[in-house]
Amino acid sequence: MILKNQVHMPPQCPPAGANPGNVSPVYRFIENEKLEEIDFQNHIERKRPYPPNKTCEALAISFFTSTQSARNMSKKFKTFRNKTLLAGKITTECGEHQTQHQHLNLWLYENVDMVKIFQG
Repeated sequence: MILKNQVHMPPQCPPAGANPGNVSPVYRFIENEKLEEIDFQNHIERKRPYPPNKTCEALAISFFTSTQSARNMSKKFKTFRNKTLLAGKITTECGEHQTQHQHLNLWLYENVDMVKIFQG
């Protein structure tokens, strides 16, 4: 399957350890109380700053595999403090992901409806 933003990905992106698969639950901070498409845009799509050597990660969507790791992130970074944390799922149809230290990066396949899949 073709990854979203594949033409902009640096070599070895996604990393060799990234694979499709089902993961549930996963947690994501969203902008408002209602889940929308914008909640599944990556840093580049949202024009957020990122270090030049982190392009691969900036093209991924970030999730947490535990509420504790999400809470730790909100304590560490003010931008997460006023966001809503939602639980959902990732399926094999979403894309390729890699998890490190209870943080999951997901590189989406093209034309995936993450709002529908995440909510189940």
